Amino acid sequence: MTPGSNIPLTAQRVAVDVTAPVRLDVSGLLLTADGKVRSDDDFIFYNQPSGPGVTYTSGGGASPDSVTVDTAAVPPEIDKIVVTASPDAAGQTFQGIEPTATIRSADDGSVLATFTPPRLGAETALVVMEVYRRGGAWKARAVGQGYADGLAGIATDFGVSVEEPAAPAAPAVPPRPA
Repeated sequence: MTPGSNIPLTAQRVAVDVTAPVRLDVSGLLLTADGKVRSDDDFIFYNQPSGPGVTYTSGGGASPDSVTVDTAAVPPEIDKIVVTASPDAAGQTFQGIEPTATIRSADDGSVLATFTPPRLGAETALVVMEVYRRGGAWKARAVGQGYADGLAGIATDFGVSVEEPAAPAAPAVPPRPA
């Protein structure tokens, strides 16, 4: 696939596997027609591996992380599932790293399509693919849109609340001698 291209899905249950030469954090976001999650529960990742019709599976470093979509189980108010990836190492960019998404039937493993985003650089997170509903049918679109502000930037754009790390406490000032 090329950026922006789409395919009709011929399987009811599809898995999007994302691989790269480095360990990636892969996640899925369930989006309504306004392009936002309904709540933080629609952000599917390693700490919250399942949601309505969508499941995250860690490859454990030996195989790719995967987001599986059961299109029959996705709530009717969800229009698309966005699959994202970011390098696991803090501060690492996609410069020189070419992630590849493989869409396959989750039931028989047959490959439906593959996509490798071109020309990545300073991006620290990426919207790789979309699985979306159009006119009652499900399709997949190759996206490849990068973000320089990491997974938090993607999550915030799609309406997920991102907790900022607490500011360090100011050091105690010793009392002045009398």
